[in-house]
Amino acid sequence: MTLGRAQRIEKFVVALLVMFVLGSACSSGGEGNGGGKDVIAGASEQSTLEPAPKQVKPDGATGDGLDAGNLSFRIFAVRSKDRIYSMAKPGAGPVSRGNIRSEYVIIDYLVKNISGSPMTTGAEVTLLDDQGNPHKLDDSITPPSGGTDGMGLGKGQTRASTMFFRVPNGIIPETLVIETSKSKARVDLLARNMEKVPPEDYLRVYHLYLDEKAYEEAYEMFDPASVHDITLGEWLSFWEPLWGKRYVGLDKLRSLSETSSRAVFLMTRTIYDRDGDVMADPEIQSTVTQEMVRADGEWELVMGDDLATDIIAEIGPDETPVPEPAAPESTQSPTTVPETTQPETTSPDAESTSSAPTD
Repeated sequence: MTLGRAQRIEKFVVALLVMFVLGSACSSGGEGNGGGKDVIAGASEQSTLEPAPKQVKPDGATGDGLDAGNLSFRIFAVRSKDRIYSMAKPGAGPVSRGNIRSEYVIIDYLVKNISGSPMTTGAEVTLLDDQGNPHKLDDSITPPSGGTDGMGLGKGQTRASTMFFRVPNGIIPETLVIETSKSKARVDLLARNMEKVPPEDYLRVYHLYLDEKAYEEAYEMFDPASVHDITLGEWLSFWEPLWGKRYVGLDKLRSLSETSSRAVFLMTRTIYDRDGDVMADPEIQSTVTQEMVRADGEWELVMGDDLATDIIAEIGPDETPVPEPAAPESTQSPTTVPETTQPETTSPDAESTSSAPTD
């Protein structure tokens, strides 16, 4: 055996010994106390222990139009309430939910059929809070118009509805995930792009609020300059007694004129009674004109004189007694004035009774 060959064999044996020693060290480190934690494995080892959740960028924000399959959604508003009310359709009994242990996140939205033919919605939605916790719809409530799963839509039709999520008190709703059989859309609920909402969507949600007993929200949709004669208290006094007795259906909208700051629509609506029958009230107009103005990027309704007149007539005029003018002093002795000749006065209670609204 030559010296060169012997040296090569010696180097090969040394290499084998080194590989064996290293392999034994790694094996003992993984099986001892602490397992893999005793091994200095670098960032790749740490990332496999607890992989960070994948961050998905939202597809849009509140006010944006987002497509999910054959449906186009627009989230209009996100509200939190301790108690919620809802009427699903004409003739349906009004429902109410709420208790002290939880609250409801209410998401008002519009959905449009973009499939090119009549269809029924079939989407699933999940609410994510700021901690990433998922929340499902409260399936004990039938949503207006059928909701995200079961709403009938004609070709190109848009309808408004509401999602009701029963959640623990105090959560912050952050993301809404809308999933259909064809695609998924994620909405950032903390960001607002309301300048993208067309005026007709405001009208659809306004009528939806009347069937949800969300009268304060409906009142806030008006241009403040147009409601200076009607206070919130008077507005509530007008609508509160009607909830559960009437259902307002918005059947058709036709644009009469629209500029960047003003829009006028012709609305066709139907008023139903508690049994679901059309109310044959000649004083209720089925077709009305609605004016809207744009302020700070958002559309506001203008309260028409007809609605203001109806509210004032229902709640009655200001019933605060007006002081009578002081009678001139008489030069005659009080004993010479017969008691029957004293002027009669009408009590404030009598005035209040005569002007009280009838049911």
